[in-house]
Amino acid sequence: MNAKSIYETLSESQLVHKKKLMDALKSFVPQSALERCAELIMYHKLHLHIEVERKGRYGDYSPHSGHGNRISVNHNLSQFEFLITFIHEVSHHTCYIKHGPHHEAHGEEWKMEFRINMKAFLDSEVFPYDLRAALSKHMVNPKYSQSADVKLLQLLKKYDKTKQDITHLSDLQDGMAFTIKNYPDSWMRRIKKMRTYALCESLDGKHKYKVHLMAEVAEFKADETLN
Repeated sequence: MNAKSIYETLSESQLVHKKKLMDALKSFVPQSALERCAELIMYHKLHLHIEVERKGRYGDYSPHSGHGNRISVNHNLSQFEFLITFIHEVSHHTCYIKHGPHHEAHGEEWKMEFRINMKAFLDSEVFPYDLRAALSKHMVNPKYSQSADVKLLQLLKKYDKTKQDITHLSDLQDGMAFTIKNYPDSWMRRIKKMRTYALCESLDGKHKYKVHLMAEVAEFKADETLN
C-alpha cells in the first residue's frame, strides 16, 4: 500500500513535473513512498538538494521568502533513513509556515508537525513492521535527529546493506578495548553502556569520554590482549 496521495487530480503539466520528481527520487526513497514525497515537494514548492555526506547532520532546511524553500538530505543514507530525514526537514518548513521564525528548532511546534507529516507513511506499509514500531515509538517525542535514538538507529542499520558489516560501539561488551573510525590510533576501553552513549576511558585510566553507541569501531579486542 502506498502512502496516500495529497492531490485528487493533477493537470497534465503537474503530472509531467511529478513524474520527473519521482524519477529523481526513485533511488533514494522506498517505492511505496515515492509518489507522496514528490507531491510534498510540489505542494510546498520546495527545492530539494541531495548533498554529499556531511558530518554531524543528515539534512537541513532554509526558508527563502519569495524564492521557494530549500531542504537538503545527504545522498548516502539508506532509503528508510533518507525518507525519515526528508520528512524531518519538510516538517521544519510546515512549522515555519504556521509559526514563523519565532519557535524552537526542535520544540513542540516542530514535533507536532513531524507527527502530522509522518502519519501517512506510518499508516501505510512503507516501513517494515519492526522499523515501523520503533519509529512510532520515536514519534511520541521525536528527537532533534534519529541519531539520538539508538534503538531506531540499530533497526535502520538492519535495513541498510552498506552498514551491515560495520561494527558499532553498541555491538561491543563493557571492558573491551577499541578505536573508532575517525581516531584509529587512539585506543579506549568501554566501561559502561548508557542510553545513547557509552562511558569510556583511555587505556591508562587518566581520561574519560562519552562516546555515541552508534560510533563506528575501526578495531576492537579484549582488553587483556593489549598487554
